[in-house]
Amino acid sequence: MNGASSSSNVPSGVQGICPSGWHLPSDEEWKILEGNTDTQFGVGDNEWNGTGYRGLDGGKRLKTITSWSSNTGTDAVNFSALPGGYRSSSGGFFYLSNNGYWWSTTESGSEYIFYRLLGSNYHKVNRSNLSKASGLSVRCLMD
Repeated sequence: MNGASSSSNVPSGVQGICPSGWHLPSDEEWKILEGNTDTQFGVGDNEWNGTGYRGLDGGKRLKTITSWSSNTGTDAVNFSALPGGYRSSSGGFFYLSNNGYWWSTTESGSEYIFYRLLGSNYHKVNRSNLSKASGLSVRCLMD
């Protein structure tokens, strides 16, 4: 996050590595995206406050129609999520072409931060936390 502190705000106010005029999304901004994407649970639904795989089909609607090892998406909202995998805190890379992982700006304790996971085997979106020492993709939002 380029030295910025945690944020749960909408917008997050954290530019991080994003270019000028753009910012990294907070956990709350991810919840809004999920609610606007899923066909069963809308924005503000309590479904998005949980962890693990949530919703009905938001993940499928966010994923690209190609590049996934199985269960490709529909890219219904032009998010075009690709399965970039992640880098572990020890430096190894895992789940390329199977899963996509994206940071939020919201801490979950002093050493962890919320992230989102889209998996090849799921149509839902996973919300969980992970050590800040790991390497995930980022998505920049226009201010």
